Amino acid sequence: MPKLVLFLLSILFFAGCGETVQLTPEVRNAADKYLTFLDRDEYQAVWLSSASIFKEVVSADAWREQMKASREKLGKAKTRNQRDAISQINPSNHPPGEYILINFDTGFERDEAVETLILYKEEVDWLLAGYFIK
Repeated sequence: MPKLVLFLLSILFFAGCGETVQLTPEVRNAADKYLTFLDRDEYQAVWLSSASIFKEVVSADAWREQMKASREKLGKAKTRNQRDAISQINPSNHPPGEYILINFDTGFERDEAVETLILYKEEVDWLLAGYFIK
């Protein structure tokens, strides 16, 4: 679990260093796919379809347990609006490649939060490289 925490904390550092972008249809579709899986509590599907760099730092079991704990406290998502999207290529201290960090203002049954998806372009697909709620 410490690997996951360090990975997610380190990904936060690149958020302030990128360029704000409009999402392409491919990126938006990828984000929607992962958010739909998460909203349906399909944590295994998220992990299985995530980027290899994500799977290297978090096991499927650790991912499932962390998501169950954090999302069950909040309840089901009721509203979600994209706040911003930040792109960065080859951020320091991360595997080389293209990343997009997308923040959403989300209203859950029991609270409101900011959800952050980090997508990573692996070959030709945008895959999940990180997700957190604050």
